[in-house]
Amino acid sequence: MRTRGVILSLLVTPLFLSPVPVQAESVRVGVDGVATTHDAGHPTSSDPGRTLTKATISTDTVRSEWSATATLAGQVPAGTSLRVDWTLGRQHPHGCEPLVTVAEPAAVVGPDNTVSVEQHGYPFDDLDGDFSCMTAVVIVNGAVSDRLVGPVSERNRIAGAQAAPAAPLLVAAGRRTPVLLMVTAHVRATTKVVVSGAGPGVRMKDVVVGPVSAEQTRPVVARLAAPGIADSELALTARDDVGSDSFDQPYAFRARKIEAQRPLPGRYESKDGSVRFQVTEENRVVRLRTSAVLCEGSGVKRATYPVELRMPRSGATAKVTQLSSRWFGAQLMTVRSGRVRGTFAFSTPTCSMSQVFVATRQR
Repeated sequence: MRTRGVILSLLVTPLFLSPVPVQAESVRVGVDGVATTHDAGHPTSSDPGRTLTKATISTDTVRSEWSATATLAGQVPAGTSLRVDWTLGRQHPHGCEPLVTVAEPAAVVGPDNTVSVEQHGYPFDDLDGDFSCMTAVVIVNGAVSDRLVGPVSERNRIAGAQAAPAAPLLVAAGRRTPVLLMVTAHVRATTKVVVSGAGPGVRMKDVVVGPVSAEQTRPVVARLAAPGIADSELALTARDDVGSDSFDQPYAFRARKIEAQRPLPGRYESKDGSVRFQVTEENRVVRLRTSAVLCEGSGVKRATYPVELRMPRSGATAKVTQLSSRWFGAQLMTVRSGRVRGTFAFSTPTCSMSQVFVATRQR
């Protein structure tokens, strides 16, 4: 049996909520356990602050995270030393055989008399076992005061690739418009993802991206063509190595008559000042930057797009650039000579985001 006890905060915030899948492909990623039954001979004290009423544990080996709770029957007196151990094991007629233990050696009890811990970035080989039971032990001032036992069940999540727009889809009627899509590999890695799109009044050429690591999101550029003004839907499909269709989803799009023109040279800024860039006399967008918090857990509060973007005569451009493990995406469309609508996308191995903005020329 192995014991680990380093507790960190979970900082990952996913960018997109998973849509209802067309054909859900459920894959085991961990376990969920709930314990409410006192083991024989427990509790050893009638003090509510030493007695457990419920304990839980959840693991996700793909996301390398686990969380656990332990609820006491009453308040713990000030100055009390408290430790909680959660153990996953295999159920036998004689009890729960312990296989791996995670611990909070200096437990802090919340206002609801509950100890709550969670950890991300854990070495989860030990937690990817065939577990069927759990126990939770509370140790007060060095002595075991209570022990709960209970069953565990499989935790499942939907696997497959997903493609979703980085921003609401607006295309110029009568010509091709580059747009940013965010491609995610849910649960499992894939060597490539093939993204296709189709719908009434819109066409899209297939996009191939890869490899994509499990739980990673990357921006990609797709090109949409709408022959005329329309309000319709673009059905996006993403196929990984297995060909799963779990996340096929339609997204609304608008096609509008937008004059093909480059933005006037000058300095541009969004209304809230979080996005700024410069358009040069040579029709290049330089120093595109955002001061917004890009995504929780990334450790980056602001970012500058790492390369210049050439603005074509159509007045619309999109580009994706990789720097080490980080991906940057930029999408710009000139809606008037001094007004640019855009999207700034950013992703790391642990989080992703996109920021939609409208920037106007500053006089």
